[in-house]
Amino acid sequence: MGFAHAPMRGNRPVSSHGSDQLISSPDNDVVRRLRRLAHRREPGLVLLEGPRVLAEAKAAGLEFELLVVREGDKLPFHSESRVTLTAGAYRAATQTVTPQGVMAIARLRESVAADAIRAARNARWPLLVLDGVQDPGNVGAICRTAAAAGAPALAVLPGSADPYGPKAVRASAGNVFRLVVARAIWKDLEGLDGFGATPSGGAPLAEASIESAGMIVLGSEAHGLSRKDLMLVTVPLTEGVESLNVAAAAALILFEIKRRRVA
Repeated sequence: MGFAHAPMRGNRPVSSHGSDQLISSPDNDVVRRLRRLAHRREPGLVLLEGPRVLAEAKAAGLEFELLVVREGDKLPFHSESRVTLTAGAYRAATQTVTPQGVMAIARLRESVAADAIRAARNARWPLLVLDGVQDPGNVGAICRTAAAAGAPALAVLPGSADPYGPKAVRASAGNVFRLVVARAIWKDLEGLDGFGATPSGGAPLAEASIESAGMIVLGSEAHGLSRKDLMLVTVPLTEGVESLNVAAAAALILFEIKRRRVA
């Protein structure tokens, strides 16, 4: 397992077992790299924060390039190699309002659309497709729900937030690593019949054969679906309620598929 080592500017050695160095400077290269990754993800890497997220990443087999712990906090698993940040340096590195004291940079194998399609077919599940879902919190929540329902794979169309972005990963509680996730365009999904979720005008959820569809497409709350030839499914709502949040609609649809699969 390879770990990044920063220059000793603003650092001092730490004598406690299992820790390589203590970093106190907010301008240290490690701190700056964490801050940079919080704003823009690099291909093949993912920034993790929080013990639950790190534990999920480890369980999924991700390789850690760098493990960081705030002074006084503990990693959720044993590691001989890590970097410790003082509280001030950690605050400079994190983008979260209430930091949880552990961060990591992990290497990520990025799947292609064919991988996601294959995983869905092998599990006999519809492929979940995000079409312009821009909010990373919603994307992460959908990933968490998909994993909980047993969906194996997710395809992300242009205009959607990155499921491996820091905010989406946190919102998924690390469950995004249980899915095969791939960037895709519509051409990659040719041959898949499917349902698009829409606030109104679709077949009622109870009547739509969503469990046997090739894909379930969730669109932007602001702009809807970018493709107009999909079959449509609608979650019936109480009169006067305009629509559901896309993550809430995803949860109802995914767990309806799960219910039918075990019925």
